[in-house]
Amino acid sequence: MFRTVFFIVVVGMISACASKPTYELDYDQDFDFSNFKTYRWYDDVVHSREAQYRKFNSSDKRIREVVSKELAVHNLRESKDEGADFWINYTVSKQRQQIIHSTGYDKGMHGGVSAGSYGSSVMVGYSSGPSVREYDEGTAILDVIDASTRKIVWRGIAEGRLKDHPTMSERYKATTAVASELLGDFPPGTAP
Repeated sequence: MFRTVFFIVVVGMISACASKPTYELDYDQDFDFSNFKTYRWYDDVVHSREAQYRKFNSSDKRIREVVSKELAVHNLRESKDEGADFWINYTVSKQRQQIIHSTGYDKGMHGGVSAGSYGSSVMVGYSSGPSVREYDEGTAILDVIDASTRKIVWRGIAEGRLKDHPTMSERYKATTAVASELLGDFPPGTAP
């Protein structure tokens, strides 16, 4: 069950958004980010069942590639040893949402009669109730963890409506756009 859900979740982050996502950043304003020079991926440091699953997943490779490119723009490089300054972790999810449109009439027959100077008319209508549309909404969370304290010091969240059946190119473009938007001003308080 977990593997199936996780696969769907990863597709949620990578899938092209049908509408512009919303972004939210939060970080410890008292933390000194200027010392950050190197990073490692959380899954490479803390071994878990999720980490084992991700390393065999093509989406994980794409996410790492895109995020690493964005971090390189900010002069941050990946370290292969234990001495990295911070760890990067991501979580993605996909959830089915519903939009209910109501016509203002309850289900059933509705009618009316009117009379005027040109005659009279009768109007009859039927309402089957509110219409329901479903869509997928994806959430991507990117965490930066201070390696020395093992605490999350920065978090970026992207949420948006997902496009149905995106192509591989659309998935890559969406991942790039999300990483660029979330990490555009990272680390906070320092210039790239």
